[in-house]
Amino acid sequence: MAQKPPVPVKPNPTNVKDPVLARSFYRDDFPVIRKAGITFGVCVMVAVALISASRFLLNKQEASQSQAQAELGQAREQYTAATNEKNDIRDFQPKYIDLVRRNFVGEEKRLDVIEHVHSIQENRKLLPITYEIFPQQIVQVDPALTTGELELRGSKLVLHMGLLHELDMFTFLTDLRAKGAFVPQACSIKPIAGARESSLTAQLEGECSLVWITMGRRVAADGAPAAAAAQ
Repeated sequence: MAQKPPVPVKPNPTNVKDPVLARSFYRDDFPVIRKAGITFGVCVMVAVALISASRFLLNKQEASQSQAQAELGQAREQYTAATNEKNDIRDFQPKYIDLVRRNFVGEEKRLDVIEHVHSIQENRKLLPITYEIFPQQIVQVDPALTTGELELRGSKLVLHMGLLHELDMFTFLTDLRAKGAFVPQACSIKPIAGARESSLTAQLEGECSLVWITMGRRVAADGAPAAAAAQ
């Protein structure tokens, strides 16, 4: 009886290693892309550094621009204030010069006023005039008014006049205001008993009380002007 040929035995697949499965990425593949990977990493770090530097420079530039805009706005405000001040000086300078000329701004010049009284009397051919000037005092103003380092001062001036007629007093007061700010408080005119109408002697007796107003720098406690004391 013939024997059957032996059946070949197939090798067990579990006992044979698959060459594909046996490859290692770090051992077989990474060396191939290592140079490219390092280059890519360096490029990423350089890109991050450039982006960070760009953001830093951008923020710095924005801060500089904001500061420049603020300085520009401040310069414009200063220019506007200087322009307004220049216009105010141009508009008010003639008035200020007139107030200085009339002895309203600055210290009292009593000698000038006394000479002015005598000058009016001579020019207007008025009868003798007697006067009395009282000590200067500070004039209280409304607290809502801002006067800064300036203050108003007033001196009481009492005039006694012999008059030929009533207009002599009004003429005198009109001329007196050319040399100062004089505010009448009370004035009275009364006839002189026994006066002759045809004579050139006084027919009326006039008395007028005025306040001579001036403006000057506030005086500090040590007697120096306020502006000098503040320095």
